[in-house]
Amino acid sequence: MKKILLTGGLGYIGSYFVENYSEKYAIKIIDTNYFQYQYKNDKNFNNPLIKDTRNIIKEDINDIDYIVHMGELSNDPLGDLNKDLTKDINHVATKNLLELANKSNIKKFIYMSSASVYGFSEEIMDESSPVKPLTEYSKAKVLNEQYILQNNFSFETVILRNSTAFGFSKNLRLDLVVNDLTYGGLVNNEINLLSDGTPRRPLVHIHDICNTIHTVINDSRNLDKEVFNVGSDKMNYSIKDIAEKIGISLNLEQITFGKHDSDQRSYVLNFNKLNSFFPNFNIKYTLEEGIDDLVKNLKRYEITGSEKRIKILNELIDYKKIDKNLYWIK
Repeated sequence: MKKILLTGGLGYIGSYFVENYSEKYAIKIIDTNYFQYQYKNDKNFNNPLIKDTRNIIKEDINDIDYIVHMGELSNDPLGDLNKDLTKDINHVATKNLLELANKSNIKKFIYMSSASVYGFSEEIMDESSPVKPLTEYSKAKVLNEQYILQNNFSFETVILRNSTAFGFSKNLRLDLVVNDLTYGGLVNNEINLLSDGTPRRPLVHIHDICNTIHTVINDSRNLDKEVFNVGSDKMNYSIKDIAEKIGISLNLEQITFGKHDSDQRSYVLNFNKLNSFFPNFNIKYTLEEGIDDLVKNLKRYEITGSEKRIKILNELIDYKKIDKNLYWIK
């Protein structure tokens, strides 16, 4: 079996990947587990290494064939918590991991970037379009992309610019637009948007993100320095469109919209490159199918309190479980 190091393997996407691909790969997980994923009762999670990515050493990646790096602060609110910390965790630690990998026998390094690097544009963006990061989170993604593209390594590097993720995971996030609006609509029997709903986002189900990783790992071509938008041309939606789709799925009578939002991110993506390189790869989940699956799972899901990540990190700091630099206090 191919041996994979999966940073962030206890997170929203990482735990889904482990659950669905643990029989295909020997997966080693490194995760600080801020959000207390209860992995011990799940046979798919084989002794994850509870460790901050800033503390990874060369011995941690011995005998590893592939690295899938998604172990970073995961969204804009977390990124805005502390500008310097975001750079430290999301850029410096990633740079160090690349350097450690360069001293090992890694074959391929898959970096989980984000479509948020495009920031705002009225044009349809492809991989050659200029990036305009608006948040600390997306600025760190751009720094990492630049470092990967401007340096030579002993292994292939592949960058995945994932569209806005959605879908059910056992380590659920409700700070993502589709998940948040679906849960709110289910609980409150209505959707009330603060914004006018005009910003546009490309969407992709976490199943399809994980399948993209699987596809890239097993591709025998040299994909070094390739960058891929991950998603589907059919999955570019405005926030208003998303809310209305959820309203139809939940049979809601009330959906209200507010005024112009302070969040200026808005972009539409082109996925021709992904389709061209991997013609047999197909996006499985439409927005409607993903919403229906999410609703089905939410109806039997018990809220843990960790679903909104920024809330948990602030609580961990307040209760002195982690320090101001986000290290666990022993």
